[in-house]
Amino acid sequence: MSEEEYSTKTVAQLKTILQERGLPLSGKKADLVSRLIDNDASSTPKVIEDNDSLEDLPFLSAVMKNGIGSVEIDRHVAIRYGSTLFMFIFIIIGLNSTSWFGYSYGYTEQGIDWMTGEPNGEELEMKWEYGFGLGEMEYVQTSGNDETSSTMQYDGMLCGMGATPFDCDAFSTAGTINSLMLWLSLLSILTILGLGVAQGFGKLESGFLVENEDMIDKVSWLLATIPLIVGTILYGLIAANAPSGDSSGEGMPDVSSGLGGMWWMMFIFSTAYICYIYRHKIMQLYQNFMSDEPEASND
Repeated sequence: MSEEEYSTKTVAQLKTILQERGLPLSGKKADLVSRLIDNDASSTPKVIEDNDSLEDLPFLSAVMKNGIGSVEIDRHVAIRYGSTLFMFIFIIIGLNSTSWFGYSYGYTEQGIDWMTGEPNGEELEMKWEYGFGLGEMEYVQTSGNDETSSTMQYDGMLCGMGATPFDCDAFSTAGTINSLMLWLSLLSILTILGLGVAQGFGKLESGFLVENEDMIDKVSWLLATIPLIVGTILYGLIAANAPSGDSSGEGMPDVSSGLGGMWWMMFIFSTAYICYIYRHKIMQLYQNFMSDEPEASND
């Protein structure tokens, strides 16, 4: 930014930028502006010599031409984009995972001799396990030592006949909502990474994207983060409260169900991701909250 652009910002905004860059926060507004301008100058990619001439290259262009040692890397920016790339990959994994929710039931019955049709004194363990994804579920049936597995759709025959011990519609609704939220975050992350690459190669110098850079940046990061946690929480609430019942086997089946590994990982990673991206705003809210608390009385 130029000196004029920095001067239009408030002292609080300038201190937020300084804090993000790890710079001192002391001094008047003019000192803060001067400190940011000096930091901008020192963060510019190193000047390189090429054919006895000097030229300033955009960040990624400098890296491609002269190696990573030719530029100075902002640690916070590197972590922000690195974690965003990680979330991009993790969202793709989540969209194809069948570990968002788990449901299983089983019981033990007497084995039958296939020749006589009489009980043979052996106990046969029967077990059914379902792994729920956002658009389909994986089904595994175990009968003694035999195991079969298949994939079912929420609008398939078994769900349509009501032949499952759980409400398919509830899981279908939860999966659809979460999928929409994840796709929204995925597209926003693509926008962020695409713009970052374009800026790194100096491809964005003028036009709508440059003129509205601040607004696009705020909206893109907002849509890349918030839908992740909203979709995950909504899925957990709907799935955890989905109607379920006993199977039709002999006796009372042993039923167990709960949120799967993918749900817990998405919840943890998305929460950590949001906390890092908005760490300064969160800290500012915390400080404002603490400053609003009434002081303890000495009486």
